[in-house]
Amino acid sequence: MVMKTTIANDSRLLKEISGKIIDILKGKGVEEGIIFDIHVGLEEALRNAMMHGNKWDPDKKVTVETEIAGAAAIICVEDEGNGFDPKILPDPTLDENLLKESGRGVYLIRHLMDEVRYENGGRRIIMTKYLDKKHF
Repeated sequence: MVMKTTIANDSRLLKEISGKIIDILKGKGVEEGIIFDIHVGLEEALRNAMMHGNKWDPDKKVTVETEIAGAAAIICVEDEGNGFDPKILPDPTLDENLLKESGRGVYLIRHLMDEVRYENGGRRIIMTKYLDKKHF
């Protein structure tokens, strides 16, 4: 199943989009812990796209593409911002970065999802979560 949608740069739409994907996963009988990881990862990616990528610009959009096939959920979130280099984000767990406001969302996504990669100059994140324990 593939679902693609483009939404306004409006944080009120986070729950609507993630809710649709969560409902699909629940309908497929996916384990609650895996659903939780996907839910948090997706909302972080959407929030990052709207806030950091699109800078809350109401004229910009965020595109979400989800493919739930076989044993994996693949979720792509793309913004219309200037992009970024995820390799240069500070590690939010280091003492000197504990009070910094950047890097936490990416850190969470990397730890919740099984695979994460960036494309299009950092404007597009592709997250994969395996839906069964056989892939661990």
